[in-house]
Amino acid sequence: MGEYSKETSVFQTYIIGIIILIIFYIIKRPRIGANEPPLVPYTIPILGHTYNYLFNTQKFLKECKEQYGECFSVYVFGYVVTVVSRGPLSEVLINREAFELDIFEILPFNMIFEHVGDFGKVAHINAKLAREKISANIEVYTPAIQKYIVEGIDKWIGDCKEPKEFRSIWSLTNNIIALPVANIMVGEEAASHEDVTKSLGDFAFDIGPLGAIPPIFSFIHPKLHEFVITLPLRFGWNPVARHRKIIINQIKPVIEKRIKEKKTLGKDYKPYFDALEYYMSQPDFDYSKLHHYVDALFVLTFGAIGTTSGSVTNGLFDMAGRPDCFNELYEEAMMIDKECNGSIGFADVQKMKKLDSFVKEVLRHSDDTLKRIHKVISESYTFSNGYTVPKGRRINLYVNDALKSKDFYGDDADEFKPFRFVNENSPATKVDRNYVVFGGGKHACPGRFFAIHEAKIICHKLILRYNIKTKSGKIENKTYLGPSTLPPRGSLIFENRK
Repeated sequence: MGEYSKETSVFQTYIIGIIILIIFYIIKRPRIGANEPPLVPYTIPILGHTYNYLFNTQKFLKECKEQYGECFSVYVFGYVVTVVSRGPLSEVLINREAFELDIFEILPFNMIFEHVGDFGKVAHINAKLAREKISANIEVYTPAIQKYIVEGIDKWIGDCKEPKEFRSIWSLTNNIIALPVANIMVGEEAASHEDVTKSLGDFAFDIGPLGAIPPIFSFIHPKLHEFVITLPLRFGWNPVARHRKIIINQIKPVIEKRIKEKKTLGKDYKPYFDALEYYMSQPDFDYSKLHHYVDALFVLTFGAIGTTSGSVTNGLFDMAGRPDCFNELYEEAMMIDKECNGSIGFADVQKMKKLDSFVKEVLRHSDDTLKRIHKVISESYTFSNGYTVPKGRRINLYVNDALKSKDFYGDDADEFKPFRFVNENSPATKVDRNYVVFGGGKHACPGRFFAIHEAKIICHKLILRYNIKTKSGKIENKTYLGPSTLPPRGSLIFENRK
């Protein structure tokens, strides 16, 4: 009798489990409305397309695009995502009334940067700062960029009479780029403290692991994933807190000094040329809320250092694995260096046509397969192709399809051709519907002019000073994590030029 009861109990548990699974499947089953983009069929209930999305991204999306066109939907992590490319992609980028960038889908920025407050207002101020203060004054900043890049190269790479192997290339370029960016962000006095440049350079890597956690709990409910990844933050661990304290300690006396100078000099006060001064010039600037301005500064530098250093890292690997390309870039660099006697100005950087083309090709081949998760904020939106997406729908931009368009780039669109754009009047900063590295339309990244300018200067200096080779002697492949693309993980060998 006891064995019968035990078997019955196991059977009942099994049946209850199946019933719960069926109910869960019915609840989570995607529902597609009329005129919506087609939902790609899938064979695994509940999981949907998640496996292919994570482990077979490029092939999976390419096949979907070929079969369903420029606008289709997939079911991943328990929700429907609409993937757009080409025409629909451009519509998402230019229609801010219907779509918004869903930054909180990537990371819990509101908890990480807990003192920011109104993210929309901070984003607007930072965009204006990048556009009107930084990008508009690149010519003025060029000497400082050059100075601190050279200092960074001396410090982090140094003399390579004998070949030196460097393993963490992204960390290396990040350290170098942090120097000029720190000086432009907080001024020379505050940036002279090594802990400031280190904090501004390190914090993007410190918060990165939070964004690398796959939203597996979203299969149950999206809010559950958000709760799980923010648990460390809820218990007091915040990777920004340590960096925030360092920056505040170093900029506080600088701000006090500037406030005193303003009172003493009045109209004769000469504003400092950095982002810190820009924040201080805001009508509602409040000295008692330094945490707010430091967090706003971190939001700005999150892209200014980490993404630029990632691009430069990709560039170094791409040139190191292609000796012919490297030699041609060296010839151009030598010619320009001779003309400017080793001290490059804004006009000299503009002459780097081959390097500019190379940088653009690097960006074209190293961007994410999918990026910039957007969300529909209007009641609905109907694309020009007739498909309609409802309010709240997640939209992923299939940028790799646009960047490898054979209609636009030719039959060799998949090939890496470093000098593809030399005579095309198509600089690395110019955005269009097939070059969406920096977004598109009037809302394209306003800091792209500074980022490209800085990337070209650091590449120019490294090309002149070193022979750089991959340890393997071959072209190193990028690292792919689902739809994300990261720089290669291999080593580079640096050796002084003879």
